[in-house]
Amino acid sequence: MSLDYLSSHSLHKSDWPWTNQQQDCISKTANISTYPRISIITPSYNQGIFIEETIRSVLLQGYPNLEYIIIDGGSTDNTVDIINKYEPSIYYWVSEPDNGQTHAINKGLAKATGDIIAYINSDDYYLPGTLLKVAEHFHQFPDTDLLHGVCRYVNQQGEKIGEQFGDIQTLEEILDLWDVWWKKRQFVQPEVFWTRRITEKIGFLKEELTFVMDYDYWCRIIQADGLVRKIDSELSCFRCTEHQKSNQNLKVAAELLHLIQPLLWSSSTIISLQKRCLLQGNWLYQAVFLEQVKMSIQSNDRKQKRYAKLLKIILTNPQILLSSGFVNRIKSLLKNNVHWMD
Repeated sequence: MSLDYLSSHSLHKSDWPWTNQQQDCISKTANISTYPRISIITPSYNQGIFIEETIRSVLLQGYPNLEYIIIDGGSTDNTVDIINKYEPSIYYWVSEPDNGQTHAINKGLAKATGDIIAYINSDDYYLPGTLLKVAEHFHQFPDTDLLHGVCRYVNQQGEKIGEQFGDIQTLEEILDLWDVWWKKRQFVQPEVFWTRRITEKIGFLKEELTFVMDYDYWCRIIQADGLVRKIDSELSCFRCTEHQKSNQNLKVAAELLHLIQPLLWSSSTIISLQKRCLLQGNWLYQAVFLEQVKMSIQSNDRKQKRYAKLLKIILTNPQILLSSGFVNRIKSLLKNNVHWMD
């Protein structure tokens, strides 16, 4: 279907994706069968302030074999009115109560038929030419299971405030929250695409997860021997807003720690013994040792009692001695001539 009608919804705004300029590199007479089908899923709930920009960034790619799916959780703002504007170009959409973001994505996955799949939240958006770049990569490297590029961070007004280019290939790397994931080597969700065949292998996202269902999915792809590749190109914009879930740093960290604990102690997790012990040490230091320090201080324990509790944890879990956080804590406290357990 022609996208010319999109120009009537420009709302007098300028710049991508409010312009109606389509990608010149895709011929209007292109044979659709020569392009892999790409399924894009947008979960949404009361994001009327942003969702039109998201929708336009998908449709104005001009990609000839696009399957766009919107799963709205029964929004009470103007979201449905906006979706209705673009209904002729949307493969499937629904607005009804659901069990949250992850459930909405899974509903979209159940409808998706594309060879390549991605989801983009209703406050983020793609950059021009993204889908063609993705399709060309998968055509050139068909063994790729997960593809990511550069993600641009923008503020609420869409102004660039930074960027992220992930660097993760292996299970050891993605499980290393301390020296990889939290050291700006992580994937940023809207710039990740994956294949239908890997979804058929590992299934849908885990709906019991609130914050890190995407991280868990990337872990499962790699665990299933999925091949990760990257392209050095900005693909998407992650909008930083005041009320988004990812701002809840302590809750995100707690869910990540809870998620990886069984993986670090399971014999079925294929990582080296050295890396396993190091990651276990980092986990124990953060989730057990520091928590005991906090509880002991809150309980006004005498120093001798606090020291005894912490010493017991170390003796029971000697991997803590390998933790970089533990080592740095000791160095810092010794340097400042402060007792290491104060």
